[in-house]
Amino acid sequence: MKKIYVSPNPTKDSGFKITKEICDLLRYIDMEILLPDACGEIYSYAKYFPACPPDADLIVVVGGDGSFIDASQDAIKYDIPIIGVNLGKVGYLSEIPPSELDTLKKLVLGEYEIVEKILLETSFGVSGEENCSVRLAVNDVVISHTSYLGISDFVIYSNEGGIRYRADGVVIATPAGSTAYSLSSGGPIVSHNADAIIVTPIAPHSFFNRSIVFGADDCIKLKNTGSESLNISVDGRFIGKVAPNEKCRVCTSKKKIKVMTFKENNMFSNLFSKMQILEDVL
Repeated sequence: MKKIYVSPNPTKDSGFKITKEICDLLRYIDMEILLPDACGEIYSYAKYFPACPPDADLIVVVGGDGSFIDASQDAIKYDIPIIGVNLGKVGYLSEIPPSELDTLKKLVLGEYEIVEKILLETSFGVSGEENCSVRLAVNDVVISHTSYLGISDFVIYSNEGGIRYRADGVVIATPAGSTAYSLSSGGPIVSHNADAIIVTPIAPHSFFNRSIVFGADDCIKLKNTGSESLNISVDGRFIGKVAPNEKCRVCTSKKKIKVMTFKENNMFSNLFSKMQILEDVL
C-alpha cells in the first residue's frame, strides 16, 4: 500500500483544509500522494491527475456519503479499495471522522482489513434486459412515479414468484444500503457483511406492505402494471424509465466494492452511534 489517491469534495472541504491535513499525515508516513487537478496543486510533492489513476493502491474520499458513492465508481472500475473521511452530517459509508485522521497511520503498519461488499446491476426494457446501466448500485436502486407524487402499480418477481404492490415506489437495496433510503422507508437493518437484496415499498397503499429480504442469488424483476412510466435511479442518479408493461431487472453484480476498515467494533455499534449523532443534529 503506497500510492494513495485523495478525492476531496471542495464544497464539503472548503479551501481543502481537511485534505491538506490528510496529505501532511500521508507524507509523514511516507506515502505517495495522488490528487485530482481540481485541487490546484496545493502541494508541490503530490502528483496530479484529471481523474483517479488506475494504479492507485487506495482511494481516500473526503466528503459525505454522496462523495463516497461518486468515488466508488472508480474504485469498482479499477478494483481499488476505498475509505471515507466523513464531512457529512452522519456518513454511514464513511468510516473516519475528521477528529480521528491519525487512524490513517495504521496504513503503514498494515493494521486494516479489506471488506468486499455486494453491488447491484440494473437493466430495463420490454424484457427487462435491453438497456443496461453502466453504473452499479452501492446503496440502492429506486423505482418510483415520474412525478414523485402519483401512485405506482407494479409487480415484483423473483425466482420464487411474484407479489403485487401499489405504492409510491420501491427501494431495492444492498445490505450497505439497508441503512439509507430503505431504512427511511421502513425497511430492516441488515448486516453489511450479509449477502442479500432488500426490497422495501415506499409508502405502500396495498394490503401487503412489508419488506422482503431475498438471497443474493435471486434476480429481482419489476413489471410496471400501471398506465404511466416509472423513473429508475441508481444511488440517487437517474438512469432511465420503465414504460407501462415494461420491466426492470435488478441482480447482484459479479463485481464487488472493496472497502477498507480500521474498526475493531462491529457494524451495529458503529451504526447506532451514528444514529445518535443524527438525533443530536435534528
